[in-house]
Amino acid sequence: MLDSLGIHLPQFIAQVVNFGVLFIILYLVGYKSFLKMMDERSNKIKESLEAGERAKQEAAASQDEVAKKLEEATREGQQIVAKAVEAAEEVKKNATANAKQEAAQIIEKAQIEAKREQDEALNELRKDVADLAVVVAGKAIGNSLDDNTQRKLIDEALKEATALKQA
Repeated sequence: MLDSLGIHLPQFIAQVVNFGVLFIILYLVGYKSFLKMMDERSNKIKESLEAGERAKQEAAASQDEVAKKLEEATREGQQIVAKAVEAAEEVKKNATANAKQEAAQIIEKAQIEAKREQDEALNELRKDVADLAVVVAGKAIGNSLDDNTQRKLIDEALKEATALKQA
C-alpha cells in the first residue's frame, strides 16, 4: 500500500534513522551551544534595554538638573539686574543731590558776591556824597569848619540816615 503512494519502506526507515541520528548529534553538539548562544543574546538584549532605561533616567535627571541650574542662573541674573538698577538709582540720586548742592553753593557765592559789590557801590556812593557834601558845605559855610570836622559831621549824618533806613 505504501508502494502505491511511492514510498519504499526500507528507504523510509533509513531516512527516519538518518534523521534520528542527525537529530541526536545536533542535540548533543549544537543544541547546547545554540541554547547558550541564545541565552547570551537574550542577556545582551536585556542589558541593552536596561542600559537604555538607565540612560533615559540619567538623561531625565540631567535635564532636571539643567532646568534647575537654568532657573538658578535666571534668578541670579535677575538679582544682578535688580542690584544694577538699584545701584544706578543710587548713582542718579547722588548725582542729583551733588548737582543741587553745587547749584546751591554757586547761588550762595553769587549772592555773597552781589552783596559785596552792592556794599562796595554803597560805600563808594557814600564817600562821593560825603565829598560832595564837604565841598558844598565848605562853599556854603565858607572855611569856618576844617575838613576833618566837616567829614565827622557828614559821617554821623550818614550813620543816622542808614539807621533810620534799616529801622
